Amino acid sequence: MTGRLSNKKEKSIIEAARKRFAHYGFSKVTMEEIATDVEMGKASLYYYFTTKERLFQAVIAVEQQEFVREVESILQKNILAAQKLHEYVGKRLRYFQELLNLGTLSVHSFFNIKSVFKKSFNNFEKQELLLLTRILSEGRATKEFNNKLPKETAIVLLHILQGLRLRTLKKIKGQQLDEKSYKNLQKEMTLAIDIFIKGIKR
Repeated sequence: MTGRLSNKKEKSIIEAARKRFAHYGFSKVTMEEIATDVEMGKASLYYYFTTKERLFQAVIAVEQQEFVREVESILQKNILAAQKLHEYVGKRLRYFQELLNLGTLSVHSFFNIKSVFKKSFNNFEKQELLLLTRILSEGRATKEFNNKLPKETAIVLLHILQGLRLRTLKKIKGQQLDEKSYKNLQKEMTLAIDIFIKGIKR
């Protein structure tokens, strides 16, 4: 019973922190504010999460798990592999937007956070690569795609999309990701996946 209560409390803390970080950004949120949101003392909050960084890491983990579940649901759909790639790109872009807290995190803050949680992001990238490989392998099995090396092709696609996101972050030069920049990135990623699919289609 105690274990279930503890797990429930952790989930409520993570959800409260998630809302705070999304609204104010990582740097402006305090542990005291989160403790108040979940109606517990600061000392009790530190029992569950010893630092704000560890709590933020837990929030990122939840975001990543949700993204993976959403892509898994795409993989189960009875649609063409090309359509699955398009839906994946849409989900990935929305996840990227959430990670930047809808513009409340500056680009500088984003890179600082990513360096602190390098292991989490590296593990997530491996999961992402596996999901893309599965889509490309499915397309090859159904003779929709003419790619003989699904994993290697997935790596190339992953790097293309990462490059577009990085270019956008550098282009706005440390400012927040505004709606215009987001829309431009969306167009570029859609165009990139269209060109990519044409290149591997039979």
